[in-house]
Amino acid sequence: MALRGNTQDYGLADVLQLIASAGKCGILRCENDVDDIRVLVDSGWVVNVETSGRPNDAKLGTRLVRAGVITDGELGDALVRRAQTSERITEILLDEGLATVETLKHFATLLATDTLFGLFTWSRGTYEFMEGAVSPPRTFVQAVSLDEMLMQGIVLMDEWPVILKRIPSGASLIEHRWPLPPETEPSVDALFGGFEQEGEAKASPEVGPNERVVHDLCRPGAEVQAVVDQAPFHRYETYRCISRLIGDHFLRLEVSD
Repeated sequence: MALRGNTQDYGLADVLQLIASAGKCGILRCENDVDDIRVLVDSGWVVNVETSGRPNDAKLGTRLVRAGVITDGELGDALVRRAQTSERITEILLDEGLATVETLKHFATLLATDTLFGLFTWSRGTYEFMEGAVSPPRTFVQAVSLDEMLMQGIVLMDEWPVILKRIPSGASLIEHRWPLPPETEPSVDALFGGFEQEGEAKASPEVGPNERVVHDLCRPGAEVQAVVDQAPFHRYETYRCISRLIGDHFLRLEVSD
């Protein structure tokens, strides 16, 4: 089975849906003017995502620095050792006690999902899926259900234009943060579709657990990118949470002149 075409004619969501529904194994290669990405799929599971031009190992080291797990100096020392011994960055970090296996799995999987969700935002590009057995490289990326990624990606595509309007850049600064309403158990009306009576005060916007985590990180004066680096979610989920918080008037970004 070979699929190829342009994302303008047949969207990546449709391609992924076809691969997922058939439970196929193979490599999906996606290219545009900036990126060349290979998604390894094994029976409906994404087992690795690779970006040409820069080893995922080096990208993971940079991501750990941005998240505050290791310092620039520690990454620099690890890169020097890698050049001398040909060890992987992850092996060096484990050997030096700078990161745990759980930490490496978490951030390696975040990097993979960041790259995969980024495909849903492409306006132009080409794709090709070549069916066949895959042999994932030795990485810390944990397999992710393609069906789950697809459902989240479709939601992302719907919300992305609004997100871009509310968050023009990762360099945007958090100007103000308002307190969230306390967490409450859902009411009977909320569970079974109750209706507001005329003159009744509207309930506070519902705030999900992910939004609450991101809200705690959105300290006034912080850059959006810093929040993205610290959040335990993939990049696009963090952007979605910030956008929701802005839309519900719990956050305000500084407006550029």
